[in-house]
Amino acid sequence: MPSSAQAALPLSLSLSSQRARLHSATTMRPLHAVIDVPGAPAAADMDVKAPLLDEKAPMPAAAVQDARRRWFNATPALSLVLATAVLLGLASLHLYGHGCPHHAAANRRGGNSQVAAFLAELETSLTEKAVTANELGFAYESNITDANLKASTRASLALSAETLRFVQRAKQLDARHASRKERRQLDLLKLEDPVLADAAEQEELKTIVGRMSGIYGAATVNGLALEPDLTEKLATVRDYDELAKYFMGWRDATGPKMRNDYTRFMELANKAARESGFPGGLAEQWLAGYDMPVREMEDLVEDLWDQVLPLYQQLHCHVRRQLQKQYGADKFPKGSPLIPAHLLGNMWAQAWGNIADMVVPYPDLPNVDVTPALKKQGYDAIKMHRLSESFYKDLGFDPLPASFWTKSMLTKPKDRDAICHASAWDIDPRNDDLRIKMCTVPTHDELRTVHHEQGHLYYDHAYRKQPYLFRTGAADFFHEAIGDTIALAVVVPKHLRDIGLLPPADGKSDKDTEAKQALNFQMHMALDKIAFLPFGLLVDKWRWDVSRGLITPDNYTSAWWEYVKKYQGLVPPVPRGAEADAAGAFDAGAKFHVASNTPYLRYFGAHILQFQLYDTLCAIAGHEGPLHECTFAGSKKAGDAFQRMLALGRSRTWQDALGELTNGKVRELDPSAMMRYFAPLIEWLRVQNKGQTCAW
Repeated sequence: MPSSAQAALPLSLSLSSQRARLHSATTMRPLHAVIDVPGAPAAADMDVKAPLLDEKAPMPAAAVQDARRRWFNATPALSLVLATAVLLGLASLHLYGHGCPHHAAANRRGGNSQVAAFLAELETSLTEKAVTANELGFAYESNITDANLKASTRASLALSAETLRFVQRAKQLDARHASRKERRQLDLLKLEDPVLADAAEQEELKTIVGRMSGIYGAATVNGLALEPDLTEKLATVRDYDELAKYFMGWRDATGPKMRNDYTRFMELANKAARESGFPGGLAEQWLAGYDMPVREMEDLVEDLWDQVLPLYQQLHCHVRRQLQKQYGADKFPKGSPLIPAHLLGNMWAQAWGNIADMVVPYPDLPNVDVTPALKKQGYDAIKMHRLSESFYKDLGFDPLPASFWTKSMLTKPKDRDAICHASAWDIDPRNDDLRIKMCTVPTHDELRTVHHEQGHLYYDHAYRKQPYLFRTGAADFFHEAIGDTIALAVVVPKHLRDIGLLPPADGKSDKDTEAKQALNFQMHMALDKIAFLPFGLLVDKWRWDVSRGLITPDNYTSAWWEYVKKYQGLVPPVPRGAEADAAGAFDAGAKFHVASNTPYLRYFGAHILQFQLYDTLCAIAGHEGPLHECTFAGSKKAGDAFQRMLALGRSRTWQDALGELTNGKVRELDPSAMMRYFAPLIEWLRVQNKGQTCAW
């Protein structure tokens, strides 16, 4: 949320740069050889059900020696020698450097042999260590044990130490004659996950993130796990107090146990970022990865939010009014347009589709939710993933590798704890080892999630032959947008009818009924896509301010809810102010991406970008008519264009990648395609909300 294969650990243990090789569902990604970890089995022989490492195995040394500079003191007696050396140097510069156009052009074409050798060594070394880290990370997330955590942490530390070694060596390179491709790789190397120079602190950092992820993955509320139990409760229960019990119970079961860890984690993460050249700490490091200045990226995000805020406010206004009818106005803050967060059908109120029955414009018309059809037709995890694969194949994509079906975790294990949060893993690009970790259930929402996660894998597959430093998305929000773009085409009612998940049209509907059905469909989509936008922004807004010291442990939770109020227009079911902070609450930790240290801005960007990609692919496929009616299913022309963009990986900027798909017509994030998609619903909401106060 996140892609491909270089990350450090499982998502749960990485310092979460875009190079992490796994992608989570709302999500990153992970490479295959053997690392010298005492007691660890060969990757091919691993059994995720068994501990991977002897608990007493010694930790490998992670220290990397600093390069030493030599200084020479010249004496007057050497002046003649030095003068001669200068003259020889100038002659050399003429022959081999910038002074000779012929040789300079040759260098531009062929690159720098020193840099080329360095990058070739990096390719082999980091690929091998990253593959092992990915294998062990996947094993840990699919089987949460202390032994697996230790094994995964050791592999991650080995990768971190090796990465640091290459980062330091790169500073000594003479890259004046490096090719453009080589220079870009060196620039991207600087953005790799920062590594603490102190090996003990780096180990502590990795261990803390792994421990927080483990707390999240093993948490229960009165014996109910988050997935599928609590998720289903939030989706189906319609009792105000019972919903509050589940909603707050999850926060009490997760956050307090990791609050102290998170404080120490942020200290170490900020230190690592500063040691790596980011004086603004973790916040600056995260914002530096978008091929544009940090301040410009922050300004872009604010500008995008300002453009979509009016649409969110209209949706929020309508939903609040309908929820008051269900639960009673007395359950809502008096004199305020805010909504109790636990009433929106989702543990974080980030997607509201589960309350569609209460808020669709025309509830008496047939539902576009295909959950009943999936269950009636016997869809299980395998059948769900096969259905998704078939959509990609019909666009001209390759089938998923055979190893996907034997090595993925597609259902919730019955014999061990595992992190059910869906994620896609690019374990080893050399062998096309692609996997998904997901506790799949047959629901409409999971149908979208399956297509989303496979989108990560098809992106990984497309750029698998790129160099190590290019084997990732053009930007992290690109990786998150790919599968969602496909899902937009999948859930169109016409396509759902074509694949038998909605009944065929009877041909008797008049235009008025069809327009009403279209509004119902748009409302379903808005409850997923528009409702998410403020949450997609606030998670990292909160973390940036923690990193910058503007939020401290003394107000972690009260500040979190201030951000929820400001951006989402929501309030908690019980007070979560200074008293909650004093009692040790840490409600931010109830979100997987906070516990696992996964950047979240990617999802905000992806929710904008996916409509731009969808609009472009629809045009390539020859669609005519309203954008929300488009499905490019089966269009090889659209699929070919999409794959050409995906194959670039990060070899070019995200602006260039977007321009590749759009023939140079679009190079920036722009919500106008989203606005056109929802145009009928926007107009309907404005009419319904006339005279209402829709801001807070």
